[in-house]
Amino acid sequence: MKRLFTLMIATAILSFAGCEYFENSDTLNISSFEVNLTGLPLLPSSLTYVGWFDGDDIPATYLFDKDADANGKIFYSSNQTPLKILDSAQIFYITIENKADIGAPNFKPSSRIILQGRFTKGAANLWISENADKYATARTKYSLDTPTDDPAANDFSGLWFADSLDAGTPAPGLDLPVLYGGWIYEGWIEVNGQFLSTGRFSNPAAADLFNGFSGSSAAYSFPGEDFLNNAPSGFTFPLELRGAKVHISLERKSGDAFGTSPNIILYSADIPANAVHKKSYDLNFLNTTLPQGYAVIKVDLLE
Repeated sequence: MKRLFTLMIATAILSFAGCEYFENSDTLNISSFEVNLTGLPLLPSSLTYVGWFDGDDIPATYLFDKDADANGKIFYSSNQTPLKILDSAQIFYITIENKADIGAPNFKPSSRIILQGRFTKGAANLWISENADKYATARTKYSLDTPTDDPAANDFSGLWFADSLDAGTPAPGLDLPVLYGGWIYEGWIEVNGQFLSTGRFSNPAAADLFNGFSGSSAAYSFPGEDFLNNAPSGFTFPLELRGAKVHISLERKSGDAFGTSPNIILYSADIPANAVHKKSYDLNFLNTTLPQGYAVIKVDLLE
């Protein structure tokens, strides 16, 4: 006699295995495929979030497009997803796309991946990076120096995410997880509640995208900025950084080299009032609730 089982995966563990959900069983029907996302940044009206399946036996397959609500949440549920796609899906991910492109011939995912996860027995946790669990233990250091000022002066008007400057062997100060393509990091100085960007960056071991405040001499090949020129309203340059705050944030990649205020602050530190020139100081992880989500298949099986 056949018995009917309803199986619902409510949690997931990341794995490099494919879905393998329907092997050795006769499928009666698919109850639903659900996606629940939180912490998403709000987008301009011309952009939206798009969900995709991918796997060795299927091309990237469009599932849905949906705007996040005012709290950065998306919930999607469907019982119309073809069984072949669910059976072959290994990865589920969310991208940011132009609304005008949706439905166009050969519509394909962009590189702006916001969340991604691999299926294990019909479920996937979705994260901003393959190594999102490393944020709490990542190395994050900064130093005060002003390399672009010539002659050397204003030693406390520049901040660089660099290590070992005092030893004369400059090294990267950050060892952060590699983000999926829809995100980028950004450094910040906060003075009396006002923010100035040090620039956005994807590679913590290379220069960032912004140098609009620095001088004309060579800078370090790491993220950072000297605050010497082109002071915005409310600031006086050269800027005294001792006693200020320093942050590293997570930002949606928009093509901009810098922003005006941080989105999700990942790391932060108070710069000591008696900070020592070129000495390395640590930033602290803020235990931020990162953008995340899960995708789950609910299916009825016959045994």
